[in-house]
Amino acid sequence: MDRLFDLHAHPSLKMYYLPYLTRTFHAAVGQERFWNPLNFQTRYANLKDSPVRAFCCAHYVIEPGFAAKGIKQLGRALAWTLAPGYYNRLRKADPWTTLQGMIETLEDAVRNTNRWVIGRGKRLRVVKRFSELQQLTSDEIAVMHSLEGSHALGYRKPDQSKEAFWAQTQERLAWLKQRGIAMIGLSHFCDNEFAPQIDSTEIIPKVVNGRVIDVRDDQFYEMHRATWEWGDPQHLSDELARECMRLGILLDLVHLQEHARWKVYDLCAEYDRPVVVSHNGLQHFFPHEYNLSDAEVLRIRELGGVIGLILSKRWLLSPEECHYSGGDGIADLVDQMRYVRDLTGDVSVLGIGTDFDGLTHPFTDCCKPDELGRIAYRMKRHFTPREIDDILWGNSHRVFEKGWR
Repeated sequence: MDRLFDLHAHPSLKMYYLPYLTRTFHAAVGQERFWNPLNFQTRYANLKDSPVRAFCCAHYVIEPGFAAKGIKQLGRALAWTLAPGYYNRLRKADPWTTLQGMIETLEDAVRNTNRWVIGRGKRLRVVKRFSELQQLTSDEIAVMHSLEGSHALGYRKPDQSKEAFWAQTQERLAWLKQRGIAMIGLSHFCDNEFAPQIDSTEIIPKVVNGRVIDVRDDQFYEMHRATWEWGDPQHLSDELARECMRLGILLDLVHLQEHARWKVYDLCAEYDRPVVVSHNGLQHFFPHEYNLSDAEVLRIRELGGVIGLILSKRWLLSPEECHYSGGDGIADLVDQMRYVRDLTGDVSVLGIGTDFDGLTHPFTDCCKPDELGRIAYRMKRHFTPREIDDILWGNSHRVFEKGWR
């Protein structure tokens, strides 16, 4: 395998928020093989020897509400004690200003990284339109801007009319399009003005009296589910989705409530646009609203869209399966690919969204980009070379060709 299209990774999250990381992919921090919020999986040393040919940098702006309330009381107390200034800035930061800073941080990091690449080593290239993706040379890795969570577009002020807020949002979307944003995730952890989010608190196994039970992993932080539905007159759901498609920005439906995902499928059919679900699993293996039902998989395939299977067993498998199966996950990932092929009749809807440098728990047998070739190796037992290339590259490339206009 010599090319992989990663639909979802988070280098700018670490570069922007971790004060000891400079604006470069050359930083080496942390241990990748287990969950560590301070590591840096997408550093250049891991990318240069990987099959990654293109990846979406999902700019995640930490929601002020999550910083103020999503973090549990003990975590807030520690933050006020150990880093009061830093924590207070998180609570009061303007999301739109932060997003602009993250975009600048990523582009600075690409420039700074390339200055230290010697000889014929791979160089990073910020790609701002699909035609540039087609022009990649064999020694370049495409870095594309995407956005995780429409809250980064801002919140409506108490004295601001809905019409004025929407006009402001349109201006910001146009600016993002000009800066090369390829895709926008409509929801994330907390409430926003546009799309209703699920409760993304992970479910984990816990042994009680010799029995494995499912519990919420909410010791340090928690998320909550929106109490309103798509189409609520106080929100701008349809307006945002339609404007993104008009501008040629792909829609990513991860973290969006299931009823709302179906609304977006209908809108994509109306506009003849593909849809992306960039880093998730399947309800067949773990029946959680974060994951996709069989009916959704079939609908996304019908729309010509792509599903990026996530490299985290916490979403791929039920908590009980996770408890008994250990930390390796490649075999489970391949099983889900095979299931989708049996369900749909081909592999055209499958892709990969690693979520590297997010807050997920990585596979122990594939926890950084230079280990992604292990997935292709295991796929050889069940898929043809053409199918492997379609899953790891071709399907995502096709979706961006049609939807990123």
